[in-house]
Amino acid sequence: MNRPAGFTLVELVIALALFSLIGLASHRLYDGVLLTQARVSSHEQGLRNLQRAMALLERDVMQATIPKEGVAVTLRAGQLNLQRGNARNPLDEPRSERQEVAYRLEEGTLWRYQRSLDLPETHKQPVLRDVRALQWRLYVDKVGWRSDGTSTPGRSPVHPRALEITLSAGRFAEIRRVILLSEGA
Repeated sequence: MNRPAGFTLVELVIALALFSLIGLASHRLYDGVLLTQARVSSHEQGLRNLQRAMALLERDVMQATIPKEGVAVTLRAGQLNLQRGNARNPLDEPRSERQEVAYRLEEGTLWRYQRSLDLPETHKQPVLRDVRALQWRLYVDKVGWRSDGTSTPGRSPVHPRALEITLSAGRFAEIRRVILLSEGA
């Protein structure tokens, strides 16, 4: 006896159910991959912004120069102030004019203020957003870490040896960075 060729209705229903389950599982897996990718991308962007801000701040601090009167790096009312010149060339000659640079936290954004000593206008640039906390400290020989100023009133200025930055921004709970200041700064 010959059996007719083809599938029975029960076989087709079972095949359709299996195909639907595989499709649903694939969709959920693909959706999970997209969600994970979005989270990783957001975290990566936050890390890049933090690295960019710290690199800019470190470059400014490393190029701090000592003014004729005073100290190269100071702290006043939670604001970092410094005077910088650009990096020196191989012949140890200065490359450009000096600039006054200040960093200040305002309403969750770290701002950089820059002004050439020859020009009156100040440029304001956002450095890092979503900053929840920021603390600056300077290390002074024989005194230790100080949160405001650099020397004892009435004495000659003492040049700090290191700058400590502690901040919380975005997804990062607490980042601490210590930058050694150039010799004599």
